[in-house]
Amino acid sequence: MSDGGPIGVGRPARRRRSPAESRRRLLDAAEGLVAEHGPDALTIREVARAAQVTAGLVTHYFGSREALIREVLHRQDALTGRRFRAALRRRGAVLDADGLLRLLFDALAEPRRVRLFVWAHLHGGRGRRTGTGLRALVDALAAGFGESLSAADRPPRARIEAVTLVALSAMHGWAVGRDDWVRSLGRGTAGREDDRRFLAALTLALRALMAGLAPPARR
Repeated sequence: MSDGGPIGVGRPARRRRSPAESRRRLLDAAEGLVAEHGPDALTIREVARAAQVTAGLVTHYFGSREALIREVLHRQDALTGRRFRAALRRRGAVLDADGLLRLLFDALAEPRRVRLFVWAHLHGGRGRRTGTGLRALVDALAAGFGESLSAADRPPRARIEAVTLVALSAMHGWAVGRDDWVRSLGRGTAGREDDRRFLAALTLALRALMAGLAPPARR
């Protein structure tokens, strides 16, 4: 059916997008809205408006608002993994506690990702998809230690896992609570110097954990 003009004249026919292209367009729109307003404010209607499609198309591809937000988080996880692996390749060597912290902080404590992470765990978990990103990270660290340290000095895998989990837990907590905590100390808004102090203190703790040191005995 024409729009009233001569056939073959006027606006070119709109190219039909593939399902993969449509999903990507919707995820791009959702990601931008989450970055601007946070996951709690995201609605199917707003995503449809940003992507210039109908709300029904959003529901067709993702089913629900919650499923869409989880897909945005999975996408962020994949991007974080790629960035981390690229950083590992650039360094060309195993990461010590300092290097591990810097990379993890840059990759995982990014405010948008933390907000998504917290939202997902407060709203019924992260779905059935578990991924293998953390296991791949520990694999890379274990391989690096294996190349650079003697067998006697290599930390066991369980210790590498413990250091990674402590680092992730501490940094996610810091990313979520830093502003309120620093303000409650009477120091105003948290800034880069507060991040530096936090990382320095956490690095000292992780060095001891990676080395397998026990805490000092109580007197």
